[in-house]
Amino acid sequence: MKQRLNQIITTTLLTFAFTAQQSVAQSTAQTYEQLVEQALAAAAKDSIAQSEELFRQALATSPSDHRNALIHANMGKLQERSEKYEEALQSYTSALAIVPQSVPILTSRADLYLRLSNLREAIIDYGNIITYDPKNLHALKCRAFIHTKRKEYAEARADYSRVLEISPNDYVAQLSIAIICQATNKNTEAISRITLMIENFPDKAELYSIRAEMEQDAKQTELALLDLDKAIELEPDNKNYILARAYLHLESGNKFYAHRDFNRAIELGVPRASLKEELKKTR
Repeated sequence: MKQRLNQIITTTLLTFAFTAQQSVAQSTAQTYEQLVEQALAAAAKDSIAQSEELFRQALATSPSDHRNALIHANMGKLQERSEKYEEALQSYTSALAIVPQSVPILTSRADLYLRLSNLREAIIDYGNIITYDPKNLHALKCRAFIHTKRKEYAEARADYSRVLEISPNDYVAQLSIAIICQATNKNTEAISRITLMIENFPDKAELYSIRAEMEQDAKQTELALLDLDKAIELEPDNKNYILARAYLHLESGNKFYAHRDFNRAIELGVPRASLKEELKKTR
């Protein structure tokens, strides 16, 4: 009888302990979710410091929860908004330690690295993104941009070409390849590519300006002037285009037209003192 009573007591205690553990776990989960919900609500109201603190409390409540990857990522976004860039990088890295193949979080970290001019780390992250998502246009264009800045023109062109395979009408990729051609002394191809773009985007003033620069390099002054005329027709108040035409007129000995354009640039906000010598040459 006594042995039977002991068994009943033991079973009751074990049941009570299990029930208590379940209750604590449920309470913890509820607290975690409540804290996350409150943090998101605070972020929506731009209460950044409060939101970050609530996210930290949630992390402390359940340190091993796989959902913490999203908390770290959200904290990174908040820290970026507060210009706490190093902390943001740490938060993204903590998130990636949980979900290393998350393309959205890798993109956030890569973009921040690029923003901070940390090209070495940025290009690694963009490369990983492309590995996981080979058709990711954003990562391809960003990696190509970094290659261009490093003057790794073959690699940049390869990435931009891949972009055009995926999205044949991509404006940035088309323009970038043309500029790479110019940078690598392939002027004929550069002008040909820009000309094709002008046929497809006839109202883009910058294309006429870029082709004018290429034509000037090729000693095709008259064609360059015609393109600058068109660029200015499309954007009459663009002082950069007007200055470019003024210098080209001056170089060609057309003092009257150079003087006109220099004065127009001054009207648009270019300091007269900065053009003092140029104006002397137009007299």
